[in-house]
Amino acid sequence: MPTGPQFEDRYRTIDEDRILEAIMLLGWAFSEPSDTIRLAARQALDRWIQQGLGVRITRGGQRLFDPVEVVFHLKNAGRLGHDDFWSRHYVTTSRRLVQELPTHPPGRITVSMNRRFSLRAVTPGRTLRLRMPLPLAERCHDLDIQPFTTHDGGTCIVTDGRMERHIRAGDTDHAWLGARISFVPAEAASDDSVTDPALYLKSGEGLIRITDRISSLSRRLAGNQSPRLAVLTFWNFILDTFLSGPVHYDQIPADTPLDWVLDNGCCDCHLASSFLVALCRARGIPARLVSGNFLYPHSPTMHYWAEVRMDDSGWRPFDFMSWDLSCGGQEIDWRQYFFGRVDARVISQCLPRSCTGPVGISIPPDWRVIQTAEEGGVKIDLVAGDGCSLHTDHITVETTENAKKETPVYSMAK
Repeated sequence: MPTGPQFEDRYRTIDEDRILEAIMLLGWAFSEPSDTIRLAARQALDRWIQQGLGVRITRGGQRLFDPVEVVFHLKNAGRLGHDDFWSRHYVTTSRRLVQELPTHPPGRITVSMNRRFSLRAVTPGRTLRLRMPLPLAERCHDLDIQPFTTHDGGTCIVTDGRMERHIRAGDTDHAWLGARISFVPAEAASDDSVTDPALYLKSGEGLIRITDRISSLSRRLAGNQSPRLAVLTFWNFILDTFLSGPVHYDQIPADTPLDWVLDNGCCDCHLASSFLVALCRARGIPARLVSGNFLYPHSPTMHYWAEVRMDDSGWRPFDFMSWDLSCGGQEIDWRQYFFGRVDARVISQCLPRSCTGPVGISIPPDWRVIQTAEEGGVKIDLVAGDGCSLHTDHITVETTENAKKETPVYSMAK
């Protein structure tokens, strides 16, 4: 069983109402918020507290939680058979989400993206370069970007994969970026491995760190297998070994992040994808990280996945959302769901070549993410250790109205 991140009282800074909203998105994304659903979410939270979930109670009696700890507990309790929320609500909702998109081809999709930056810690008069991710032009077709008008000055610049706004901080507490984006998702990933194959074999890149332990593990798992079988072996190892859930990034060593995953038995989508990329690169198989947003209208949350270069079929995507879809790898019909294929997505980063870059405000090491439903879409709140927002994204998705909703998955391979 995974030890998971260290859960300490200092992380428990998020009020109960926001935690309940996050639980409702995880378990009832397709239902309108109601007193009945909120009561069910609160009952689940109370059960988890009885099972050992940490809570901090203020002098006024307010209950505060760590969102990382809450999600880790609900998944681990579900995997151990101590609670049915994960299998009954979380997994069921995840499966409905992947079945929410139209059939291939998905048709034209319109996304509204708004980002609000908190400037409470910014010195007035300081020049800021605020950023928000946009779709990469080479990863979609017929891209149209219409920036939203702001009334507080500054210069807005749209480049491939991001929008920037240059402003001078004044007396206001917030600044905004936003756009209405319309595009047709591309079926195939770009093929640039021939021009620079070494780029996707680097041993050190962000969370991709090929230490002696990772290199030895890659050799032990893959042996003399073909690249295709090696990737399958790596995939199965990650599914069967780690719990997929959020982590505390301030606990992860910058030089050995994947060793931390081995020691703690858990990883989020970014770490899991980095782990697969590292195992592949250690075996001499080109691989890279990709990130963006799901296009599920009920939950267009942010996400990371991996792409691996296969000699016979080009770049193929691999997404460890399959861990939740398959109840931790237990259900064979869902275990391979995103093995070598994914559904239509906003693709805003294809690392290391295409990167959004710094958001433009200071991000402390103890940040967390809270995702809740809001106004027909999702609110993605990046919060500091004290629970206050750093920046908040509001994202909505509109798909082709007359599209049939059947099998949602299509191959990104050639």
